Amino acid sequence: MENQVTNNANALRLFFTEEVFLVKDESVQIPPLRNAEPVSAIENVSVKPAEVLVVKSEIAQIPEINPTNPPKVYPQTPEIPNQVAESAPEKTFKFLGGNKKSVLILVNDSEHEVSTEQGRELLRKIVKAVNLGTSDFALLNYSNYKGTDFVELHRFFKPATMLSFGVEFADLRLNFTWQNEIIVHETTRIIYAPHLHHLDRDLNAKKTLWGHLQKIK
Repeated sequence: MENQVTNNANALRLFFTEEVFLVKDESVQIPPLRNAEPVSAIENVSVKPAEVLVVKSEIAQIPEINPTNPPKVYPQTPEIPNQVAESAPEKTFKFLGGNKKSVLILVNDSEHEVSTEQGRELLRKIVKAVNLGTSDFALLNYSNYKGTDFVELHRFFKPATMLSFGVEFADLRLNFTWQNEIIVHETTRIIYAPHLHHLDRDLNAKKTLWGHLQKIK
């Protein structure tokens, strides 16, 4: 095969139409390549120019209401009226007497309407000793209304004097201790004594009760 390299000037003019000047530089020496390693092609990396973030201050605009789409109206929640706590109905009681003088007599006997025969006879002597007739007092058997406190009794009977035979202060939710003295609570004078049937056989208790009754006559 013939050598493709040529230095013929006429042949070179067929490839280069422009004038080319060759200048020999003897100062530059190019060493021969030895064991040249192939150079891998560098992949094309596209570099995207950095975007500049431009913050543009704008005034918020309230969009106009489209007349074809009217605003949605939500129904208003009805107000719940304040419920006034209803007071408990007033308790009523079945009693004996007329209570004209606002004297409340409490007995506590679950077996008899008032007490035994001895207890009823003693009670008749007691009310007679303080000049009370049947129309003057209210006689209530507390055993029929257990759990009733003093407030409920006072609301109904409005007693100025209360004689309690066998009804403890704790039953009436009163924080008192009986010490053989008349107790004045709010507008009520309170005298405590044992059950009528027991009181009839207790001479000392009867004398103490008699002394208290003389003070309220």
